[in-house]
Amino acid sequence: MKKWITFDLDETLMQNPFGKWVFPEVENLVSSFHIKDGILKKIRNEHKRRMDQQKLRDAYDWDNIIKQVLREEGIQLEINIESLVRKHSIPPKVYLLEENLLNTLDRVKQKGFSLGVVTNGFYKYQFPVMESIGLADVMDMIVTPCQTDCAKPDISMVKRLPGEGEIVAHVGDRLDHDVSFANELGIQSILIDREMPEEMRKLAPVNRAQQTEYVEKLFKKGIYRDLQFEKKYIPNIIIHSIYELLEKEMS
Repeated sequence: MKKWITFDLDETLMQNPFGKWVFPEVENLVSSFHIKDGILKKIRNEHKRRMDQQKLRDAYDWDNIIKQVLREEGIQLEINIESLVRKHSIPPKVYLLEENLLNTLDRVKQKGFSLGVVTNGFYKYQFPVMESIGLADVMDMIVTPCQTDCAKPDISMVKRLPGEGEIVAHVGDRLDHDVSFANELGIQSILIDREMPEEMRKLAPVNRAQQTEYVEKLFKKGIYRDLQFEKKYIPNIIIHSIYELLEKEMS
């Protein structure tokens, strides 16, 4: 039976072009129209509204969001986010977050694991980036909201794996999306924290999550301000690099 390790993408394995390239171009395209507080704030507000309403899949449909915002502003303009993503999915605009990452993932596969992606980004936005930086070649499976009609932390995303097998671990950068997703599945939840302080890096990955003060500090980040600290957000393992998946302590 196959044993899968699944990964989040953005801020876990790769940098997408949205923040520095796609959204600034959107802003430039509508610059001749008067939009109170600006188009990007409208986009962020609509994303948050959908998240608050638990419309998790729709919250990541950026083409639909921009279409709605333009319609509400009375702006007759066609903006295709998918096309902009493809336009900007070229290095160095997009890149892997670690040196030798592809080699590291290959070595994880050599240990007998199949590798998959479970991302809240739509396939049409994620695959062009993955393809450009070589990540598509090392992944055996890509699961996105447009395939499953749901998004993390909803475990329905991975109810049906292709062929036989089971997910044994999920790696991601979010306590709310990735860690709680893995914990609800009953698999190893692996948080990646690239800003980990040096004193924590000296500890084995399996011991870092036991440092209550450190985990609570992670939870105080602004992105979690609407959440109450609960057991489901506590990872089993915390790493600062994907390379640590190869360490003995991870077995």
